[in-house]
Amino acid sequence: MMASLRKSINGLKKDREHGAGWLTGRALEIIREAASLDQAASAEKFLASLGSVISALTEARPSMVSISNYAIYFRDELASAALTSRSPQRLKKAAFSIADRLIKLHQKSTVAASRNAARLITGRSIVMTCSYSSAVCGALELARRGGRDFKVLAIESRHKKISYGELTLQRLQQAGIIGSIVPDTQIGWQAARADLMLFGADSISLHGWLMNGTPSLELAQMAQRRGRPIHAVCETSKIDARGLMAGLGQAEPGFDQVPLDLFTGLVTEKGVLQAEDVYKFTVEDLTGSAGERPR
Repeated sequence: MMASLRKSINGLKKDREHGAGWLTGRALEIIREAASLDQAASAEKFLASLGSVISALTEARPSMVSISNYAIYFRDELASAALTSRSPQRLKKAAFSIADRLIKLHQKSTVAASRNAARLITGRSIVMTCSYSSAVCGALELARRGGRDFKVLAIESRHKKISYGELTLQRLQQAGIIGSIVPDTQIGWQAARADLMLFGADSISLHGWLMNGTPSLELAQMAQRRGRPIHAVCETSKIDARGLMAGLGQAEPGFDQVPLDLFTGLVTEKGVLQAEDVYKFTVEDLTGSAGERPR
């Protein structure tokens, strides 16, 4: 593997400022870059070279299932193309086409999930969020563009030197949305002010939990006790239909495993899903169409 690709993958592995959605898009860009740089003289060497990049990407952030789902889908599509052509030049062209299609699908799915979530935000709402999610930020930006006036309470979500609540507000301020930071120690009484809780998600397990940055579990439990609606905003590519996380055990430091039954719904590009919908998900469902309205 070329040194530049190793550097890019290592950067993705160490990145703690971007959410899973952004990192998934970056992983797809790295795959496309790998195809562009590869000078393999045979189809076999080309497939092996890209295979090593895909393996490195899936190992870089194993808890971010959407990276693995898209990488594996790319690998399988390229292997299918290799059945009809053994020319490295044609396979490279096919690799570009597949990568570009998946990049567009990822972008479309992210926007559609945010658009569906934006419909949940009404004028004069107080929206509370936890950790950092590009999909949640996208929903808030779309709601503001739609003329809705609301307030944002961002849980500090501090892990080591990073406050993910502050990262959230920094992005929202660029869109003219002003919010307030809620210290992690003040979740209890501040949660009573919120009308709606919006989370992102790094991954969703078919075993009944969602992974997101701390203190997501505490906030979800508080929201349920107070009868507040709580939704996760995420693309269906984050659902672990392949069972990729089966051997990971506990969440890594800085993340919580939140039971799905604490959520009012999961807002995706396909609409609002309930826990029972997630349990029925298959690998084939991961590449479905985007943009349906919430049920």
